[in-house]
Amino acid sequence: MVLHPVMLIHGFNGSPQNWVEDGFVDFLVREGNFDPDLIHLFHYGYDEEGRYNNRGDITQIAHRLSRYPSHAACDLESQIVRLSEKSLAKGGPEKVDIVAHSIGGIVARYYLKQQKAGLWDAQYGLRVGKLIELGSPNLGLGILRLFNLIPRDSFLWKIIEWLEGIPFAPLKMASAVRILESGFQEMQAKAQEEFYGRIAASRELSPKERMERLSLLESPALNQVAEGSDFLAELNRPENTPTEVEYHCLYGDIRFAIVLRLWGLTAYRDEVSLGDLIVPVESASTIPGAEPGRYPFVYERQLRLDVERAVPLAEAQALEIADYLPPSYHGNLRRNPDIQERVLRILEA
Repeated sequence: MVLHPVMLIHGFNGSPQNWVEDGFVDFLVREGNFDPDLIHLFHYGYDEEGRYNNRGDITQIAHRLSRYPSHAACDLESQIVRLSEKSLAKGGPEKVDIVAHSIGGIVARYYLKQQKAGLWDAQYGLRVGKLIELGSPNLGLGILRLFNLIPRDSFLWKIIEWLEGIPFAPLKMASAVRILESGFQEMQAKAQEEFYGRIAASRELSPKERMERLSLLESPALNQVAEGSDFLAELNRPENTPTEVEYHCLYGDIRFAIVLRLWGLTAYRDEVSLGDLIVPVESASTIPGAEPGRYPFVYERQLRLDVERAVPLAEAQALEIADYLPPSYHGNLRRNPDIQERVLRILEA
């Protein structure tokens, strides 16, 4: 049996059992022969009203990774130093590897920042060897990102929109593109509903209205990982990232290519990346002050519109897109077998 201490940190609105339910722990034990006693599930703790604190202040949640007196099992198992000491007592390594999903990666990075500053666990030395992030929003979430398959200021869009405006014109390419884009919006709304909850992701809401709904969640964590937040600006100062730690970023990259064909000829082809529908690629693949290993998990699909039957094609494809969350979607990262395999290879290296 392999003695390898691993701390698993779940993400926003989740629970420690996510790692069990998604088969992640079982995979490490079965395929890596890891000692299950050295695989700890980080617990976010409880708020003042006794609710599980999976939407709370990241600075408070991250403090639970440091050592402090407690008799509660969920407290003891959440502390890096105690896991390190357990590993040493069994004859295993001192360094703990962290695997973190989503905002869990920001929790881990804040702990490392405080540790480097000598504020938390300084007397024990740095006990973290690797930080492996799965879709962590290091540069912020992409809540308000909208995607146009054809830029509205492009010459092509102006042409196809003009052609559609001609009375009795058979060319409905602009309408077809809008129909496809509605499929994307449905997909994004479904992803946001799963991530944030129904209150913030009604499919009838505009991006601005969704942002207003998010404020009703009263979540410090969402404010802290918003693009341009003061929290991220401070965390992302390069000097706050310990260079002794080995960093790895695994992330979803959902790409759609659109091909417009006019009378048998390709008139336009372009590709857009939706990240993992919650976190943009740049945000999930960047750790300021470090050069992480980068592992994109790409889902690609081509959308094709022929001028002769553009609208029926668009309607069929939009229907398929709207109700599908690909394997590289943010919420699927933990359960994606390719990602589980990659994490194991990184841990074993």
